[in-house]
Amino acid sequence: MEGYQQTAPGASALAYHVGARTSTDFITEPGMAILLSIVTCGIYGLYIIYKLVQRRDEHFRRMASVADSAIAALREKARGREELIAPELAQLEQVRMRMNTMAAERGAAIWLLICLLTGIGSLILYYLLMQDYVQHDQTEAHFFTLMSGALAKLGLSAQASQAMPSVPQREFVTFLLLSIVTCGIYGFYWMYVMIKDFNDHFMAQVAWEDFLVQALG
Repeated sequence: MEGYQQTAPGASALAYHVGARTSTDFITEPGMAILLSIVTCGIYGLYIIYKLVQRRDEHFRRMASVADSAIAALREKARGREELIAPELAQLEQVRMRMNTMAAERGAAIWLLICLLTGIGSLILYYLLMQDYVQHDQTEAHFFTLMSGALAKLGLSAQASQAMPSVPQREFVTFLLLSIVTCGIYGFYWMYVMIKDFNDHFMAQVAWEDFLVQALG
């Protein structure tokens, strides 16, 4: 969201960043988005393109902050017992750095302009977003799994659990060819998928984020 800021590390910062999901994690009904895009002759579709990039940037940035504050809170809870979770802490630092790297903005306004001025802008954007979503989803699942294992070792949760990725890996070439063969009609389904996949991602991780707040609070 606009003006989204980081706060001091620790459990209070974690609660803040988790609570910010109501502003950053934009969810819309994909079927209605397609219908409005058709009714408005593509104008609403441009708005959706803008929102797809914006929510990518805001969610990635927020989750980088969640990782930073969760690891800081974990270290506070483990003070004097760091050796118990040394392997997890080492891997979490690597994941944290990866998530911060991924949080670099793509820029919603820039990509909207590119899509308006070029015929292939949206195709390039969809390719990038599909790659971003899958990599981010897998990295987040790894982060939650490592946190769960560390919390279990510290006695802050009942047992370690494994987070499963929720975003399917889709073949860009298949979507591209079908969009060309159908003269763009399949592109509406492509937009549907782009909206739905990350809607599902947002919903799937709510329980994990709440778990971290409760365990580290």
